[in-house]
Amino acid sequence: MKQDTIQATLFKLVYSRTATLPIEIEVRTYPTKSITEENFQRTLLRKTYDLMETLENKWQKAADNIQKLQEKQKERHNNQLPDKPVEFKIGDKVFLHHTKAKKQ
Repeated sequence: MKQDTIQATLFKLVYSRTATLPIEIEVRTYPTKSITEENFQRTLLRKTYDLMETLENKWQKAADNIQKLQEKQKERHNNQLPDKPVEFKIGDKVFLHHTKAKKQ
């Protein structure tokens, strides 16, 4: 499920790909040409760097989305606050709320 805040699934952020159910996996045929060890290492290294770069970009995008939404929430909250603070005078009656009251 795509998260609204980060605009991606958590699986995609961690693994840089969409999740695949076991039933969706196709059996691949063996490659027809042989792969040399050097070519395999080069390909593996290139793929690793590509994944690292892609993943870093996705993490940065998620962090940017979180930052934007936090700023929106802060602005929305600040708009609900009164423009000037309430000033109390001696003799005014106020409601005192105990936050650490015992629960029964």
